[in-house]
Amino acid sequence: MTLAPGIGITGAAAAALYAGLIRPRLVRWGATEDEITGPFPGAELVPDGERSGAMAVTIDAPPEQVWPWLVQMGWDRGGWYSWDHLDNAGRPSARRVHPEWQDLRCGDTLRYWAPGAGPLDSYTVATMEKNRFLGLHGLSDLRGRTLDPRQPRPSAYIEGSWGFLLKELPGRRTRLVISGYQTGRPRWVARFVYFWVFPPMVWIMQARMLRVLKRNIERAARTSEPPTDAVAPRGNLIRPRGWAGLRRVRPGRIPIRDTHLYVDVVGQGPPLLIMHGGPSADLWTMQSLRACADRFTLVFYDHRCNGRSVGAPVESMTWENLTADADGLREHLGFGRWAVLGHSFGGQVALEYALRYPDRVSQLVLLDTSADSRWERQNAAEVVLERGYSRADADLVRRWFTGEFTPREYYPIFARIGRAYFHHYSLGVLARELAAGAWRSRPRPEPLIFAGRYLLKGWSVLDRLGEIDAPTLVLGGRDDFVFPPACQHELATGIPGSTLRIIEHAGHNPHDEQTAQVVQAIDDFLGAHAPT
Repeated sequence: MTLAPGIGITGAAAAALYAGLIRPRLVRWGATEDEITGPFPGAELVPDGERSGAMAVTIDAPPEQVWPWLVQMGWDRGGWYSWDHLDNAGRPSARRVHPEWQDLRCGDTLRYWAPGAGPLDSYTVATMEKNRFLGLHGLSDLRGRTLDPRQPRPSAYIEGSWGFLLKELPGRRTRLVISGYQTGRPRWVARFVYFWVFPPMVWIMQARMLRVLKRNIERAARTSEPPTDAVAPRGNLIRPRGWAGLRRVRPGRIPIRDTHLYVDVVGQGPPLLIMHGGPSADLWTMQSLRACADRFTLVFYDHRCNGRSVGAPVESMTWENLTADADGLREHLGFGRWAVLGHSFGGQVALEYALRYPDRVSQLVLLDTSADSRWERQNAAEVVLERGYSRADADLVRRWFTGEFTPREYYPIFARIGRAYFHHYSLGVLARELAAGAWRSRPRPEPLIFAGRYLLKGWSVLDRLGEIDAPTLVLGGRDDFVFPPACQHELATGIPGSTLRIIEHAGHNPHDEQTAQVVQAIDDFLGAHAPT
């Protein structure tokens, strides 16, 4: 008698988890807010249709090199670039462009193979705009049988469009956005299918499609370029030793100078060093940026005395050592130059690094940081007061950033002021952080105390910002209380030729609250300013 209520509660909890956390991520995989809510072609193909979700990827090739891969899709053609045993009878999808499959026209029918059913007509080519948009239309009854769109709709059907939009980006790149429109009858059946059934199915197949398309198209684009000894490698002036094999370095400690830095390397492409904030945080607080791993070799590490890095006393956490550690890591990994991204305190280390080792920095990304410690040590407490926090909370903020607390007070203070770091803190934000890897984070209060009392006391490089000649992107959350927009404007004004981007609906950690926007901004900037 007690089993049924337990099952009901478990089912309700699972449904709430899917509806509130899982589904929203599936239906916007890799897409920005504008790509989700902005205009999308093909609405006229599905009368009374509602916009579906969107998925997107950036491809290092121009639209004219992406388009041929789309027009050769189909079971008896180039395949669907997904799980071939599920939609292509196990036959591998095309790994090159086939001239014999480039004659696609409006009105043509594309087929897929379904386990247990064999080849089925699935989509009709409804609209084509070469190198820009391919729109497919599908109409079937509830048993999956294709219907003639020229005939009156039956009482029960599912109808939708599947659109592939190509947007040209700087640096001969393409943003591929997949979305469409959907409807059906009865309404309740359509709503059930499109809310509960389709999102996980589409994600499983379409996420794979995007990854395979990106991989194949970029590989083809590289082989069509001049030999590497005739041009500088894209995205890096000096190709590092072992570039082809440097795809993954498992998390672990690497001896660098007088310490052992905890390092994690993942991805492919030109190197991007990720400097975490704090101090007291670690590399696991930056894991949402792994979304960049399809284009860059991401080098995450814990600063000395932070996270899992060991071997040096906290008193050794000086600007000289912090920057020399970073450059020692660069040399150890075999990179000549690299792009550097720093968040919060990591951004301050990045500024020092760019000033001390200018020849090693190809591009600089400053994420919610400052060039003067007055912002966190003095201004932050005033901001929280203006936002309605109590004077007691404001005093905790001041103590937090000046190191006037003991290690035992670290967690109680953060529990009081932690919500100020976010535009809107919720269980969803927490779940995303944990899913990205924050559960593995190992905070250490001692570095924050030391920095507040010594390292950051009176620190400023405002008068030296004009010396930075690396292309620089300044990113900040609109609602950041530590380094508010005025601070970001100060940074951008001081660095010659820098680009400023304020992220709406985000606080101190926009990479967690608005991951897609931040990743897109980083991707666009680094692509547009790749060394030549």
